[in-house]
Amino acid sequence: MTSNPFIATVLHRLNIPLFFLAFVTFSSTVFAQRTTTIFGTVTDLETHQPLPFANVVFQNSSVGTLTDSLGNFKLETKRNFDSLVVSLIGYKSQTLVVNRGVTEELAIQLVPSSYELGMVEVRPGENPAFKILRKVIANKPKNTPESLNYYEYEAYHRVQFDLNNFTEKIKKNLFLRPFDYMWENTDTTEDGINYLPMLLTESSEEHFYRKQPRSKKEVVKGRRTFKFFQAPKIMEFVNDMYVDPNIYENYVTILDRSFPSPINDYYKRNYNFLLDSGIHVIDGHPCHHIFFKPKGKSDVAFTGDMYIDTSHYAVVQTDLEFSVEANINFVRNYWIQQKYSFVDSTQWFLTSSRVIGDFTVIENAKDMTGFFGKKTTDIRNIKINEPRDAEYYATVDPIVIEDSAYVRDDAFWNEARRDTFSTEQQNLVNMIDRMNNDPKWKLLIGGIKLLADGWIPFRQIDIGHIYSFYTWNPIEQSRVKFGFRTNDKFSDQVKLSGYLAYGIGDNRFKGGGSAEFIFPGELRRRWVLGVSYKNDQFQQGMSQNVIALDHIFRSFGQISGEQRRTMLESYNTYIERQWFTGLSTRISMFRDRYSPLQQDFRVRSGLDTLNAENFTAAGAKFNLRFGFGEDELPATFDQVDRGFFFRKYPMISFEVAVGIKDFLNSNFNYQHYKLKLEYQLKANKAGYLNILAEGGIINGKLPYQLLHVPDGNPLVFNDDHGFNLMNYMEFVSDKYVSLQLEHHFNGLLFNLIPGVRLAKLRSLLIGKIYFGTLTDQNRNGNFLLADGMEVMQHPYAEVGFGIENILKISRIDFTWRLTQLDNSKTLGFIVKPSFYFRF
Repeated sequence: MTSNPFIATVLHRLNIPLFFLAFVTFSSTVFAQRTTTIFGTVTDLETHQPLPFANVVFQNSSVGTLTDSLGNFKLETKRNFDSLVVSLIGYKSQTLVVNRGVTEELAIQLVPSSYELGMVEVRPGENPAFKILRKVIANKPKNTPESLNYYEYEAYHRVQFDLNNFTEKIKKNLFLRPFDYMWENTDTTEDGINYLPMLLTESSEEHFYRKQPRSKKEVVKGRRTFKFFQAPKIMEFVNDMYVDPNIYENYVTILDRSFPSPINDYYKRNYNFLLDSGIHVIDGHPCHHIFFKPKGKSDVAFTGDMYIDTSHYAVVQTDLEFSVEANINFVRNYWIQQKYSFVDSTQWFLTSSRVIGDFTVIENAKDMTGFFGKKTTDIRNIKINEPRDAEYYATVDPIVIEDSAYVRDDAFWNEARRDTFSTEQQNLVNMIDRMNNDPKWKLLIGGIKLLADGWIPFRQIDIGHIYSFYTWNPIEQSRVKFGFRTNDKFSDQVKLSGYLAYGIGDNRFKGGGSAEFIFPGELRRRWVLGVSYKNDQFQQGMSQNVIALDHIFRSFGQISGEQRRTMLESYNTYIERQWFTGLSTRISMFRDRYSPLQQDFRVRSGLDTLNAENFTAAGAKFNLRFGFGEDELPATFDQVDRGFFFRKYPMISFEVAVGIKDFLNSNFNYQHYKLKLEYQLKANKAGYLNILAEGGIINGKLPYQLLHVPDGNPLVFNDDHGFNLMNYMEFVSDKYVSLQLEHHFNGLLFNLIPGVRLAKLRSLLIGKIYFGTLTDQNRNGNFLLADGMEVMQHPYAEVGFGIENILKISRIDFTWRLTQLDNSKTLGFIVKPSFYFRF
């Protein structure tokens, strides 16, 4: 049996950036040891043709690589190797002496040797691997476990994050100097790369499957995390690492990118293949051995190898790897190994999976401080076609977390993992416990949290938001504000918040507060009771997706149109229920009173026009949100959820509001229905399409404050949920539809341009349209529209293109407005930036 040193070495050369800590405390470049760099080409001595997939490895080590399609290779190491071994099936191996600590170029020529392809029948002009791959694809339907009527198994996952490539300079960093004990658990890989374990999670699960009617159910028996920092983005990434890609699918998703499987139905489009000679025995199964590499250097595809059973043409073992060339942010290398077993001599099952990720801020800097992300998965107790009662499968919740899952004792975990923590892992647990009780560490983490989300932690409360402590606007002029919110140290069932603001220009106090009680009960199926009050300025037609109305950037960020604020005093009480993972509902009672600030509320009275002191609306609302598999899903309609990874399923939001005249002094009877769809449609190699569609109907004779005003965005920053060339309160309607589309091509287009590919730029196209109508009772009724507010005669539309992934954190959109161009207060073209992290 041959080995693949290129894949094996990934086990020792991988590392992940914890963004908040990396940027604040750990960003540093390391050049502690002299590096040996060997590069060159491998060719056939007789034909002088380049030799792809040749093994180039330092002698007596697993540090090596494979040559590319042109026979080129490059190796770097800090270890003191002095010999290089080059080998390829059908050629005599060659050993060369290399110089340590220098950069050296080699032109290597291998001598052909006679060899046979064993049992492989060669067709003239055809790659011999193709015959095997055709049989693998033909047998995919029966080799995947989903061909069974029933199955179930137990799974244990362990994820560990390690800081790597750090130097004495980092240890002496001003912020980390007080915590010298954290370096006591430092270790070194075979490549001489030092690393420090920093985070450890483990999970024990049971999985159940029924084919007809189709049902998949996951029961989390236990889950725990050892960490000394709160980083939601990193924990989101940890959860993503729990998922094992299914190689039998045409495309697998890793880090939110679609990779073609090497046994994709159209395998020839994506990969070059090389069949190893002879038959290799893996766990008692005779196997073909096939190597593969992407057709294009920067394609989002894998490099690796796989062993194929000669009887069933099933995958027995595969190694998958991609690196910096794949145009994925923060990834130096990513390696996956999967092993399959023939369970009960009936069905092939994945029984073991290992993942190692190498992440850093600058991917091409091999010595830059970064992180290892390591995952181990073991699957056991597989049962085939042993059905349970039908009621057991009849669940709409794909993930069930047992109530005791987060409080399991050591005895449970010793049984779940079937072993004990290594010395390294136990030392990590001890270090984390020590740091979490260190007052100086708590202070440092508080400072990082302040920079990240604008809140200052102070015992059981957070104080903020610091970016709204002071702002300026035309009505209040200078505005000061102070707020607080409780944190998990206060209670995990009671959440309180409040703020007080004062406008110096209008000499007026504003404020608000909220209280929420989470009833004890089954995880993910809890009741929540809440109340809130707010008396502050309100901007109709402002998206909830960008920055808050009282954020400091609002003081100078508007570039077109006018602000038309009103005062809104709002009372709200609600009860919310998450029925299962992905379905939440809310019933609420509300009372809203609108009072004029910048423009009078004008009302017709016979032939006269009067100014109303205020308008009051009160009644009830019902909200529903559904997103299959989404945990802790709020039921509010305008909720904007920002995560590191995109959702796999559509998100549907529905709201109906009923105003009741004379209820709590309400002035109006009305009904307002709204429906929204959010979806990301994967296009595999062509990227993905973001879809945001919304529609609504309002019944009743109402002032414009209670009608629908589309979300304009006259700010300098781009809003992917709003109309970026529409001003506030430009249009009004009581029946409307809108559609917003963004197609992201990832690196598909820019990768074709030499030189530009290295910048990892990505492109997108944008199209947005809105159309609404206004019934005669609201167009010519008693309530006058605001100055400059238009009733639409034809749809509003804007289109554009964007360049994203600029320096990995920014995007620039170029947008044109196509309609309603006669308004002198609007812009016909704009360039706007936005900022975010994304793989």
